[in-house]
Amino acid sequence: MPIIDLPPEIICQIFQFTADFSVVNALARTSRALHSIWLANSPAIFFAVAVRALPNFSDAERLIAAQEEAYTTARPDFPAPSLSRHERFLFNARCASAACKHWDEICQVHNLDRARGDNPALRPSERARFKRSFYHLWTLSTLSNTPSLRPQALKFLAACDPVELAGLDEIAAWADGYNENEFGDSGLNFKDPTWNAAFHMVGQYCAWDKKENSGHRRISVGGDEAPLGFWVFFDHTQHYLGQIRAHW
Repeated sequence: MPIIDLPPEIICQIFQFTADFSVVNALARTSRALHSIWLANSPAIFFAVAVRALPNFSDAERLIAAQEEAYTTARPDFPAPSLSRHERFLFNARCASAACKHWDEICQVHNLDRARGDNPALRPSERARFKRSFYHLWTLSTLSNTPSLRPQALKFLAACDPVELAGLDEIAAWADGYNENEFGDSGLNFKDPTWNAAFHMVGQYCAWDKKENSGHRRISVGGDEAPLGFWVFFDHTQHYLGQIRAHW
């Protein structure tokens, strides 16, 4: 039986069980009828696929929750934002991908042949770590820029483990000092002043001079392993994370 002859609810389930969004897109383009079913059920299909296809789904979902709470808290009398929840999810994911692409270009990790062996290019596991910290930083930015939610920003930092804090510290240093804010049409803009509060909060919370005075030891990784001093997200430097847990 051709797929188009199946009941719409069965076709919707087929969409929901696809492997990733590239398959969803290809299926939706097969015919006008399938495209109509996708449009009519896109929120349900999106979240069913996202849970499986996106390794940072829980972090992305937490950012969405913070954005929605910030919007309703700061603008209780305003109409709902123009983007739906799944459209906001996709917008945030595009920003995360654009940031990761730029970070890869800045670090040029593919040049670390000795440290990375036969597979020097940036790997999926490394992208996932970077995007996790990116979502954390954006969540912190959202909370810290809404006065009534600032206590939640501090609780968010306090709940981070040492490795998560190291990731926040590293991505904030990159976003504030190394990027040229060239993210194409993604909509990401680190020069927006709303990010400054997050940069400042992470800098204060992760201040190494204060931690060293309290007996914590800075982890030193050589330039042949850590381009521009960045190393927390790379596979070949994960063994240093044990030192962070021991000395933070």
